[in-house]
Amino acid sequence: MPSRFPIPDPAPAHAASPAVDVGAPAHAPLEETAFPQDSLQTLLGAVAHNAPSLLWAAYRAGERLHLIGHGGEAGDAVHWPLSIAKDAFAAFCRAQGLHRWASGQGESALGWVLAPQSEAGNLVVADLARKLGLRLQIDALARAQASQRVLFEITYLASSTRERRAFLQGVHRELSTLIDAENFYLALYDSQTDKVTYPYYIDNADAFETEEYESIDRQRLSMTHYVLTTGQALFIDAMDIAAAQVQGRFYCVGHRPEFWMGVPLKNASDEVFGMLAMQVYDVSRIYSVEDRELFLVVARHVGMALDRILHRAHLEETVARRTLELSTLNDALRHEVADRERAEHLQRALFQITELASQPGDMAELFRGLHGIVGELLFARNFYIALFDDATTEVTFPYYVDEFLDNPPKSRRGERGVTEYVIRQRRPCLISREEALRLEGLGEISVHRVGNPSYSWLGIPLFDGDVVRGVLAVQSYSADIHYSLRDQELLTFVSRHIDTALSRRSAAEAIHAANMQLEARVQDRTRALDYANAQLQHENAHDSLTGLPNRAHLQQRLHSAWQAFCTHGQELVVMFIDLDRFKMVNDSLGHHFGDLLLVQVAERLRSCMRDSDLLARLGGDEFAVLAFGAQPDVTAAIAERILEAFDLPFHIDGHTVFSSCSVGVVGADSQFHQEPADLLRDADTAMYRVKNAGRDSYALFSQEVRREVSDQMEQENALRNALKRSDELLPYFQPIIDVQSGAILALEALIRWHQPDGNIVAPGQFLPALEGFRLIGRLDFYMLQSVVAILAQPEHAHWPPVHVNCSSYSITRTEFSSEVLSLLDEYGVAPSRICLELTEGALVAEPELARQAMKHLADNGVSVVLDDFGAGFSSLSYVHQYHFSGLKIDKSFILELTRSPRSRAIVRAIVRMAESLDLSVVAEGVEDAETLALLRDMGAGQAQGYYFSRPVPKEALKLR
Repeated sequence: MPSRFPIPDPAPAHAASPAVDVGAPAHAPLEETAFPQDSLQTLLGAVAHNAPSLLWAAYRAGERLHLIGHGGEAGDAVHWPLSIAKDAFAAFCRAQGLHRWASGQGESALGWVLAPQSEAGNLVVADLARKLGLRLQIDALARAQASQRVLFEITYLASSTRERRAFLQGVHRELSTLIDAENFYLALYDSQTDKVTYPYYIDNADAFETEEYESIDRQRLSMTHYVLTTGQALFIDAMDIAAAQVQGRFYCVGHRPEFWMGVPLKNASDEVFGMLAMQVYDVSRIYSVEDRELFLVVARHVGMALDRILHRAHLEETVARRTLELSTLNDALRHEVADRERAEHLQRALFQITELASQPGDMAELFRGLHGIVGELLFARNFYIALFDDATTEVTFPYYVDEFLDNPPKSRRGERGVTEYVIRQRRPCLISREEALRLEGLGEISVHRVGNPSYSWLGIPLFDGDVVRGVLAVQSYSADIHYSLRDQELLTFVSRHIDTALSRRSAAEAIHAANMQLEARVQDRTRALDYANAQLQHENAHDSLTGLPNRAHLQQRLHSAWQAFCTHGQELVVMFIDLDRFKMVNDSLGHHFGDLLLVQVAERLRSCMRDSDLLARLGGDEFAVLAFGAQPDVTAAIAERILEAFDLPFHIDGHTVFSSCSVGVVGADSQFHQEPADLLRDADTAMYRVKNAGRDSYALFSQEVRREVSDQMEQENALRNALKRSDELLPYFQPIIDVQSGAILALEALIRWHQPDGNIVAPGQFLPALEGFRLIGRLDFYMLQSVVAILAQPEHAHWPPVHVNCSSYSITRTEFSSEVLSLLDEYGVAPSRICLELTEGALVAEPELARQAMKHLADNGVSVVLDDFGAGFSSLSYVHQYHFSGLKIDKSFILELTRSPRSRAIVRAIVRMAESLDLSVVAEGVEDAETLALLRDMGAGQAQGYYFSRPVPKEALKLR
């Protein structure tokens, strides 16, 4: 007898829809299952869960009915097809002896539920049909609402967007919210020329040049051309495309899609002016009947909107063309009026020049007056007078007015500018931009392209008897203003009168100008020399990037401060500051970005100093501070201010960057410091202690620090020697157990250092200090090679896979994954026998490099698990981003499992999450039977800890 458990009502369409776990025990009541009440799968899964023996199936209605779920014991007589033609549905039910329930209220049923005739009165199936219909109606309503929203957005785009491409991008974006529109394009058709353009074309398989025209070949129509020429919509799959090509109806250009649909766009006169098309290349993404109907509706709206946009663009183009024609006529009339006014002003100008020449005053006043007179005759906004000394060949510019240059050019000789060209030619020259290029090509002139080049330049030579004394020139920077031959004739005529005026004043003014020029040159040279000396001194003592004092300046001041300390006992403190992970900024964002960051860092550090302190940049990302007369509390306050200042982000070129720093501090002590360099050395040592302790802090140097550094160096040297031997660094093995059966599933290799004195050192005593350095990478590969060599031995062929720990330094080396695979190939060990354990440190430091290495390893059969899961600040996100095959729960949760409800909840959640993602789970730190029992109840698959075995050498390992 089928179960009579109630079926949950569907939730609103906007609720989340996680997958249903239909593998829960059959005897569990429905009220205790963890099904979210919000999806078809939830609805159908509940029936399958609570009535496992009931034979039923649910289909979604349409031209073809598609199977969406079924239930029943294996081996039932009925085979549920994935789809059934609509007209064959009734016959199928009769042939199989099935009773059917309609689901959903619409123009027709939205779905069907089928069961044997013997279940016709089963309330569970009837209730399923009712709630399935409600679910389908909710989905249909949500789809209709989304469709109306998209049509409204398209209408809004048509009225608010002026550019065609922006409109099409908006249509593509909105359509993508309803249909798989990854491959989408628009074709525009000109029926007069039979040509097609593609102003918008997005396709993953085929690139297309959207700016070129394409002619329609009516003997060999493409699918696009078929829709444009027939005016009929086309919905076709890959099989029918192939059949159409065989028949010669039309052809597929480029990659053949699994499904293609195109709809013609028609204007108000029902003429085809274009088409919209979408296609998919994956058979699993074929468009449904609803998708096709929706595309037809959207295409009609797009056609009407695009027709309006194209018509509006044509109208604007016509208006712009007529405006240009009227402007041209107006310009011609304005020029005619200007010519008449110029003729009227000519006589008055000549009189004014004569009057100006007879008035007292210096040359500057004369030139200003001449400029005003010429400006009444023609365009003279850019006007200058150049004087030429025939004896020295020097050209000077006593009067120079220009739109873009505030100061006149300096005097010169031997140049080949347009001014010198007029002097050589001894005749008026009208030079356009094209003429200037031609003369430059002939070597007549050499144009210095500084600032804006002139469109038209007119120069008239000025004579003193038969000798050229200079040039009067006007020029235009506007493409609308060009000087003519008529302007040349006019200015030449006026220049003869100017010659006379200049001759009257030239003698006295020449002496005055020479004196002024000499004085100006002396002053300019003096100022330039003073500035150069000051600049040189500053550059020698300061960093060119940040403007801070450099290392040489710091050492000079440190030497003076040391003398004061030794002589008068004046307090002296040295601080060494190094940015944390600055190399990562340079590598990821570029050295220019790093330079900009250093400039901001310098400003922020400067704001933390006292007025008496000296802040210097030593080079790279290293800075130093000399704090004169600073007591310990003052020094600590400065260090605290620096750390607080780095809590705020840096904003650079649109990026927000957080950076921290490590600060080492040392006070001068005559007992331990013999020279100034000792202070920098000890401050640097204190800074590196901060680095090793986790960065973003400060440390005061002391003798304890000195001893720690010395001990660390000794340990590091001993470790380097151990890596050259084969009897000191040995792998110990700890089994990983199946929680249910107790069988050994894998081993974890853990390093032990057998020192020459017989002492065995655990990794926690020497590995943390090596993290991030090359030595840890050598240690990783040493361990990996040792384990692979053991696995390659025939007597260890029965060993399970071995987990080997991998540091962040190794996984972010680009060549690491290839080295691992080469090592396995060299020893003949299958990649599946090795599993790398990785903490999230590498994923934080170099996420992209770590991802690439893990993918290369996973693609070649080497699995990678995430160690210490749950201990980091964002571990959960890594499960989705990286190629992990499993994870190990951090032992801090397992050790508290029996006494902490919070730890039990976290572990239970991790186990469920791993099951849903098909990841293996290892619980580390199992030390008692009670903890193992809890893990077994939670469904954890694997465990590891002292309860099973401590890490032992391979000789003591018992696997059988």
